[in-house]
Amino acid sequence: MRGKMDARTVLVLLCALSGSADRFEAEETSFTLQEDVIDYKDPCKAAAFLGDIALDEEDLRMFKEAYGSDDEKQSKNANSADNSTSSENIQGTADSQSLPRQKRAATSRPERVWPDGIIPYVISGNFSGSQRAIFRQAMRHWEKHTCVTFIERTNEESYIVFTYRPCGCCSYVGRRGGGPQAISIGKNCDKFGIVVHELGHVVGFWHEHTRPDRDEHVDIIRDNIQPGQEYNFLKMEPGEVDSLGEVYDFGSIMHYARNTFSRSIFLDTILPRYDVNGVRPSIGQRTRLSKGDIAQAQKLYKCARCGESLQESIGNFSSPGFPSGYSAYTHCVWRISVTPGEKIVLNFTSMDLFRSHLCWYDHVEVRDGFWRKAPLKGRFCGDTLPDAIISTDSRLWVEFRSSSSWLGKGFSAVYEAICGGELKKDSGQIQSPNYPDDYQSNKVCVWQITVAEGFQVGLSFQSFEIEKHDSCTYDYVEVRDGSSESSPLLARSCGYEKPENIKSSSNQLWLKFASDGSVNKAGFAASFLKEMDECSRPDKGQCEQRCVNTLGSYRCACDPGYELAADRRSCETAAC
Repeated sequence: MRGKMDARTVLVLLCALSGSADRFEAEETSFTLQEDVIDYKDPCKAAAFLGDIALDEEDLRMFKEAYGSDDEKQSKNANSADNSTSSENIQGTADSQSLPRQKRAATSRPERVWPDGIIPYVISGNFSGSQRAIFRQAMRHWEKHTCVTFIERTNEESYIVFTYRPCGCCSYVGRRGGGPQAISIGKNCDKFGIVVHELGHVVGFWHEHTRPDRDEHVDIIRDNIQPGQEYNFLKMEPGEVDSLGEVYDFGSIMHYARNTFSRSIFLDTILPRYDVNGVRPSIGQRTRLSKGDIAQAQKLYKCARCGESLQESIGNFSSPGFPSGYSAYTHCVWRISVTPGEKIVLNFTSMDLFRSHLCWYDHVEVRDGFWRKAPLKGRFCGDTLPDAIISTDSRLWVEFRSSSSWLGKGFSAVYEAICGGELKKDSGQIQSPNYPDDYQSNKVCVWQITVAEGFQVGLSFQSFEIEKHDSCTYDYVEVRDGSSESSPLLARSCGYEKPENIKSSSNQLWLKFASDGSVNKAGFAASFLKEMDECSRPDKGQCEQRCVNTLGSYRCACDPGYELAADRRSCETAAC
């Protein structure tokens, strides 16, 4: 049945909604990554929750304003033609503020959209290698179908932290700014589709069924909802969401399933009101982004109208209409992304663009990185083929623009990922080819890592799954202490257990991955950094008794019979 709520009932539910946040014990809101403490915006300390969405005080205030907070507003609501879940109430609030009345469940607040679609991330150390692989697969899924880009965080102020909080599976909607924010992937949430859904909240999506016009498309069967969970079926006000011209999407990965928060698995809480192409649509899929999800994200982040994200190890692309010719005022972006630790070799195979001074008009630009401000590799026009372009890292940005001038045939290009090479930087990521998917047969990759003089190289594996053999004869990872294959052997590893952390004796480390022609596995993911022994300093890291060196940092410890004091450096007599 279609239930109705008056403003007073909604406010009671909002109190329950706010109280739901109090059930989480969140004394600790940080985790240790290489001994660095990250103090993030914790969804478990949210003001309230809507399902798996964490609401801050501003969100909660918006809901209370939308559903009425005084007698005058309740009186106005009572005179509405239809106040089922207060549809007119919400729209009336939006009208009074002259907000756009578009109806799709994406954030309408510019400050919650990630600048340039770039979302830096950190993965907490409490996840397994297979879980990390799922997170990366989910992020690559978003990258493949939209212009959103996930990057390993370096020094960005705002970023997301994959962690496991008591609230289970939960996230804020959009970018909160001012520091890190957690995306909690709790027990039984580490599934590809669920992580894609949670990342949808990070990108800026609310649940599809909360959009203001949802009563035209679905029925909410309130008698079947678990007591106290009614607030999860409230609707957003138009000023909080923006349709961007998109229709209601039953197939959205952000849509509730038909029995979400049901009193029984066999009872429906939300059902489509009409057939689509003669069939009642299914809802609540957690398999992939829908066409509507993709279109919405592309509009929200103002993606270029043509181009794509290229993630295969080898591929090709060309300007629109090639070789018949491109149109005026064309803008395309291709984002080439291969496995970290690989490089990209890009070759233009045909070039026929209007020639101008400095290629001011029609041109194709190649940038060495993941975005429009990455270092410029070259800007090309005319009919001269550029030399091969090799990326510094695992991403290239290719952008094509045309003007209203003379139009040529366009261009075509091919690219290929190559593994191995020299890595001259103080930190970075290395992964086996095609990670987190299975590596290919008969691959040999060699990396020569060099960090700053006076430091050592620290190598840590986050994920490891290589064909197992007693002597690691078939597929293996080999690490040597120096710059060549003749350097002293530090480790030769295979199987499914992560190798111990490795540290070189100089500022160079040699790493080799090899596979044969038979069994292929998921491979490995590792990180390296410049390392120094803080415990060798005269002050021993200001540790009173013992200093224990770790990769990238250190920790203090105490002798038997003592324990660390609150300052984590001093020692005191251990309690009995």
